[in-house]
Formats: sequence, structure tokens, C-alpha cells
Amino acid sequence: METDVRRYLRHEFHVEGPLSPGKFESELAKRIGSPSRRRPILKAWKRYLAGGGVEAVRSFYAELLAHPRERLEGMVYAMHLPFLEFYAQKLPPLLERLGAGRVLEVGAFTGALLGLLLRARPDLEWHALEGVSEAVRLGQERFPGVTWHRGWFGEAPLELPQMDAVLLLSVLPEGYLGDLPGRLEAEAFDRQFQFSARLMALQGLLRPGGLLVYGHGPFLGKNPEGVGEILEGLGFGEVGRVGEGEYFLVTGRMPERLTRVHPDESSVSIVLPAEPVAQPPPAQAAPEELWRLLEAEDYAEVLRRSTEDSRGEVAYLRGRALFALSRFAEAESALALADRPEAEDLRAFCWVELEDYRRALPRLEALASRGGRYRLYLGRVYLGLGRLADALRQLFEAGLPEAELYLKIALERMEERAVRLSREGDWSEASRRVEFVEDLSPQLLSRGLLRLGLQASLSQGLWARAQRYAQRLYDLGEAAGALGLALVGLRVRGPEGLESVPLDDLKEVEPYLTDAVARAEEATALLALGLLRHREGRYPEALRYLEAAAREGQGESKGFAYHLLAESKQALGYPMTEVLGDHKRAHAHRAYGVEELFALAQQAFEQGETVLAREFLARVRDSGLEHFQGDPGAVLRLVETLEGPWEAFRLLARSLERTLDPPLELLELAYRLSRSFSQSEEAQNVRGRYLAALYDAGQQLGAEALLLAELARNPEALEVLYDLAEHYERTGAYKKATEQWRKALEVAYYWEKDLELSREILRNLLFLNPTDPELQLYLEELKATSKAVAKLDGVPDALAGATPDSLLKEGLPRFHGEYLLVVGGHTQLRSRMVPFLEAQGLRVDWFDSDANSAGREVIRRIHSRLERAHGMMIISSYVGHDLSEPVRLEAENLGVPVYLTPGRARGVTGFLRALAEFAPQLFKRALRGG
Repeated sequence: METDVRRYLRHEFHVEGPLSPGKFESELAKRIGSPSRRRPILKAWKRYLAGGGVEAVRSFYAELLAHPRERLEGMVYAMHLPFLEFYAQKLPPLLERLGAGRVLEVGAFTGALLGLLLRARPDLEWHALEGVSEAVRLGQERFPGVTWHRGWFGEAPLELPQMDAVLLLSVLPEGYLGDLPGRLEAEAFDRQFQFSARLMALQGLLRPGGLLVYGHGPFLGKNPEGVGEILEGLGFGEVGRVGEGEYFLVTGRMPERLTRVHPDESSVSIVLPAEPVAQPPPAQAAPEELWRLLEAEDYAEVLRRSTEDSRGEVAYLRGRALFALSRFAEAESALALADRPEAEDLRAFCWVELEDYRRALPRLEALASRGGRYRLYLGRVYLGLGRLADALRQLFEAGLPEAELYLKIALERMEERAVRLSREGDWSEASRRVEFVEDLSPQLLSRGLLRLGLQASLSQGLWARAQRYAQRLYDLGEAAGALGLALVGLRVRGPEGLESVPLDDLKEVEPYLTDAVARAEEATALLALGLLRHREGRYPEALRYLEAAAREGQGESKGFAYHLLAESKQALGYPMTEVLGDHKRAHAHRAYGVEELFALAQQAFEQGETVLAREFLARVRDSGLEHFQGDPGAVLRLVETLEGPWEAFRLLARSLERTLDPPLELLELAYRLSRSFSQSEEAQNVRGRYLAALYDAGQQLGAEALLLAELARNPEALEVLYDLAEHYERTGAYKKATEQWRKALEVAYYWEKDLELSREILRNLLFLNPTDPELQLYLEELKATSKAVAKLDGVPDALAGATPDSLLKEGLPRFHGEYLLVVGGHTQLRSRMVPFLEAQGLRVDWFDSDANSAGREVIRRIHSRLERAHGMMIISSYVGHDLSEPVRLEAENLGVPVYLTPGRARGVTGFLRALAEFAPQLFKRALRGG
């Protein structure tokens, strides 16, 4: 579970969790892979543990700070993490009576604890004393509001102002550690750490009546009662103690003058322990003697009275002593020589401490039924392997105080995993993990897990479970609990469901919503109260809530808040510019419908806000006209007014491309808009579809009038001449059709100077009247031009020896009874082409668009012929999708090849060119025996 202290240390100092000193080397190896780079740090670490004095302390911390990229600084705070949490909790109440006093932290390192205390008591004047120059530099950069002093406490007189409080937290044991038992007697404590002598440095530093706070930290050799006795012996008053067990603080009030313990001492400088005189090793003790020493916790003597190569019971006792001293690798080696079942059990503990979890797992699973430490270590194994559910169960059932730390870590990781699942949207898995912790014990549920469980339950609609979690949070004073009870009462899963809640239901949960807002400005509660006031017509109150909801909310709830805010402002008569601005913000977080955006664009335009109108209208244009099928004229008129006729036409043309069967009125509107851009590709496509729609509606006179009007505007427009010629062919006015084809031939030959196009138009004319002598003259002129061009370019003459008959059949292969279905085209084209194609050896069934509509009978007849057909051609510009799509899909299912003519097939020429391209597919199908 993540406390504020841990969150602060993780963000500022990269501390991910607590670190045992026994795992320092393995953690260092994870961060620095190179043994040569680790070696100086490990050397300094061993000197530090051995009690190498101030220089060893300075060297160790300097080595750590020399590797900023690996963030080794955080390892120091990780080893002190539980004590930092304890200090951060207990110190602010102890400092309450100082007023605006001056406080000194001795051995502040880089200032992690100072940062926490500075947040809790910014009114105090903070000072820090640190002997490592690199740490002082970092501390000054991080906490410029703290006065930093470089030096060692008690080493030499320091030029410091007099303090109202001095904090000696986890510092005085440093430099005097060595091989210590867990607890020292009072006299041994004073002698080992030179406690009394070093406290004499407080004279002149701590004002009389000032507060001294001593904390021993994670080091061995503790004795809180001994600390109190020494302080009383020095003359301190009001000596007291806060905390129990490993975690304690001893406090005292500074006397006018400290009582010297050794009056003959001329200095209070540190005196390091003298080097021990080498003594001959004692004889190896009997197992009974080692048992006595082990029970007395004199582990150093056990090691001194046994050898490394001992076996049997002595090796077991030596291994236990090494294990108690956290020398796990040596303990494992000693226990391996014991050859006893209990030694093998303890070896499994060593493997756990050495993080060899897979090796320890089978034995600890077999021993877990014994409970106690076996479950504790099995839980640590599961924790190391990432099996969080199993770890939680074992650590909880262990029932040991030392399991609490690992239980906290497992709960933190379970919470982190649940948070990750919730971010991925897997609410069921997140809920399952919270429910598992609750099944173990409801008391294990932290605030974070309760919030996650509430959110997951609401997301899944599990109202009873959500109410249970919300009630727990509500009892803990959490705003999320009050909001959760409100959402459960409304039966909504989140802010997105509030819009459909009836007014009476909102009134019923109003007390919970008010409570949630009072405890913390909860965005969803603010939104719900704003919605309630808005529906009640209390718009000024609604504005206050909705403005806060828009400020605190996220995502769609923020958009809904802005939407309600805009409506409330409009009801109160705010300027339309401000109202539209809130609508714009709302749309950015929760997309409006196209109709709403268009209505806003109209309002903005009416108010003269053309910039906003264009912004709303741009989103409408991006969505297209599909939402305005009933009457898109209003949209197009507004687009034409604001953006110009080209944008209006382009919007309509894009919409028509996605519409299979648009109404004639819409095509007429598109044609009207396209007349200013008649040369564009979009305009030509619209004109073609409009013509086809006119023919389908039987308005042939309307189609003719349209084409004549287009031709009057642009007499050289080949596309219009083609359409007009085909129109006359369709209506049987062959003389007029011939006249239009001749005009097209003259434009292509004399105006465009396109010999290939002229030859194709001439083919259409020859098909209409192959004996016309004027056409023969045109052919001779084309042949002469082709001969001259071929001679000029040095290429073969494509028209050499061409005759009217050969020109008609040019490029068309000889067929041998292949069967072709044709759908589309007009009746005149079919009546002329079918005899011609049958003369070429092709069997044809032609369903033209004039005589056949998209009826079931026609489609059934086409389907019945598809099974025997070798191919099918669809003249796309002369047939609707309601006829072409069913037969095309059926042909594809049967494996019959289909050819859709691209664009409009221009008379005979276009159809014959398409047939020549499609012929290979017909031959393949026929050869396969289709």
C-alpha cells in the first residue's frame, strides 16, 4: 500500500520499496552489472559495516553519489524506508510547541527527511548538518529554503547558530558499527558508540530547554532504555520515549550545562576504538557450550568458537549464528555441512534471503503446514516469483509481526497490478483481485484498493459490492465513498450515465453529493449537483458547480459539464459568444452530433460570429450530408454563404459518391451548383448521374434540354456532344444523332487534332450509315493524315488499307459460339449491336435499361442464364445499382467473369472497345468448359 512518504520518495528519490541491508550487494549488482565498477562501492560498504569511523562513512556515501545515473542514492533511503515513515509520522507532533524556532537535522544526507518535515512545518527555520560535500551540494540544489552546513557532529567546534531543536536520527551509530548483537546493555551501548562523549557537542549548539530527539534507525546494538538513562545522567530533563520495539524516539530537554561524564577529558572529539590485539584462536567449543552461547545471542562468540570446516551439529549451530547475523551465503555453506533435517529447513530460509526463490520453493511448500516462519518465507518466495495471490495468503496466515512489511509490499503490488488492469479497461480482473484481498480479510483493503474495487464494481454494475466498498470509504472520510453511495443509489456507472437520470432520483441522493463536494471537490459530484440545479432552474447555483466540474473533470464528463454550462449561461442571458465558446469546449471533450453542430453554426452565423460558425461548420462538412438526407439544402446554403459555391458543391458531390440511389432533386441541386465548375471531373460525374436519373424518371425532354443548354454554353465540349448524340440514338432520331457525331468528329479532328479519337467517332458514324459517301471522304482524309504522321514519326501506318467494314471490326476478335450476357445500354444500341455481334460468332442475351427495370422477374431471368454464360458485361452508366449489384454478386458466386464498363460507354465505339478488352476472359471460361 502506497503511503504519502513512499510516493514522495519514489517521485523525488527513485525509491521503489524497502531494502534489507543483507540484500544490498544483490541490489547493487542489478543496478551496476560491471564487477569492476561495483568493487569500490562494495569495498566502502564493508568498511562502513565494520565500523571504520567517520572516514568510512564519508567514503561510502561519496561512492554512492558518484553514480547518479544508477540512482544509488535511493538505496540509502530504501534501507531506512520504514524508519523514515516512522519519523515523518511522529516528528511533526513533537515539534508543535517550538513555534517559529530553529531546527537542525544532523546527518541529513541529501535531505529526503528534511523535505518531508519542511512540508509538514514550513513555519520553522530548518538547518542541516552533513559531512559529505557531494550530499551538501545536492541538498542545496533540492531544498534552497534549508540552511546547509558541512561538517561532522562532535568532530570539531562548528560555527552554527544556537538551535531550538536538534534531531539525531540514525546517525550516531554510524562509524561505530562492527559486529554487534541486536541489543546492547546500557553500559556497553555507551562504550560502543561513545554516546555520552559525543553528546557533549550539544553544549552551545542546543539552547537550554531546547528539544533533543534521538532515533537509532535500522542499526544493531539498540537500547532505548539505555539512551534515556544516559540523557538523564547528562542532565537532560523531561526524558521520554515515543514508539515501541524497533521503532522508537527518545526525547529530552537540554539543561543549562551538560554534566561531563569524564571531567578529565580535554576535548570532545571522537576517539576511535583501538585496534584489537591479536589473540590466539580459542579451542573449538562443545555443542552444549555453543547452544548456550546461541541462546544468549552471543553470535560473534559462536563463530569464534567454531571453525568454517565444522560438520554435524557444530556446523548447524554455526549456520544459525551466521543466519542471525544476516550473513546468508556463509550460513548456507555451513548448513550444507550439517547433514540434519533442521539444517536443510534453515538452508531454504537462506535461499530465500539470497533470492534463489525457485530453489527454495519445493521445500517450503512441503513445510508450509507448520505455519509461522515457514509460511512467512513461502510468502516471500511467492512474492519474489510474482505470484501475488499466493504470497498474500501465506503472509496473512503466517500471523507474525515481521510478516507485516512483506504483506504491505504484496498489497502494494496487488494494487499496482489492479491499477494497470483498470487502465487497460479490464475491470473484471481488477475487481477479482480486490475481491480476493477482501476474502482474506476486509481489514487488508487499503484506501487505494477500496477505491479501485468501487470503480470496478460500478463499471460492471455490481451494485451490492459497490455499496459495500463505498460505505467503507465513506466511514473513512473519503469523498469517493460519498460519491459511490450516490452513484449506487442512482444505478449509474459513471458521469456518462447522469444525463438520463430523472430529477427525483437526483434529489434523493443530493445529501451524498453535497457531502462528496464538501470533503473534496469531486468532479462527478460537482457535475451531478450542477445538473440537478440546472434542471431545477436554479441557474446561478448551477453555474458555480458546473464551472468547478469543468475545471476538475476529465474526458466526457468535462464535455458534459461545459455543455450544461453553456445552456445555463444561455438561460441567464450571457453573451452568445461566451455560450458558443463553452459549446466549443464541450465538443472538444464530448463530440456533438452533426445536427447539433449545424444548429450551433447557424446560431453563430446569426450572431455575426463567422469564425465560430466556420469552425462548427467544418466539422459538419467532415461528417458529410448523410445526417441531412431529408433537407440538405439548409446546410449547403450555409456552406455556400460562408465557404463559397465550390465548397458547397464539393460537399454535395462527395455525399453523392457515397449514395447508391440519390433522389432526383438532390442531383438537380448538385448539377446547379456544378455549372460554375463545368470543366472539373466532379462536375462531369454529377452531370452524368443527373442525366441517368432523368432517363430513369422518363424525363427525356428534360435531359435533352439540359444537354442543349450545356452545348450552348460550350459548343466544343466533346462530352456534351457524346451525350447528346447518344440521347438522339436512344430516342430514334438518327439524323440528329449523326449530326452530333459529325460535330464531335470535327471538334476532335480539327480542334483537338486527336487522330485516334477521330477514328473512334468515325466508327460510330459508319455504324449508323456505312454507305454515306461523306463518311468515305472523312475516312480518306484520316488515312492521308495517318500516313503523313506515320512517315514523320517513322512508325507503321495504323490506317493503311482501312475500309469502312474493317474499321468497324477493328480490334474485335472472331468468336466461336461463346455466350455473353449484357445488362444496360439503351434499346437502340442493343438492336444495332446484337445482329453485328452474332455475325461475329457471339451468342448474346441483352437486357437493356429501357425495356427492363429492376424487377424480380428480370433478375430471375438473368440468374437462370448466368449458369450457362461465359461472361457478363454491365454498362454501368445505363443501369442502376439495384439491378446490377444482385446479378454481379450471383455471377461472382458462380465464377462467371464480369466486366463493368468504366464511365459511360460512348455509343458503338465504347461498347466494342470494352468487348475487345473482355474477350480473353470469355475465351478462358469457354475453354474450361463453363
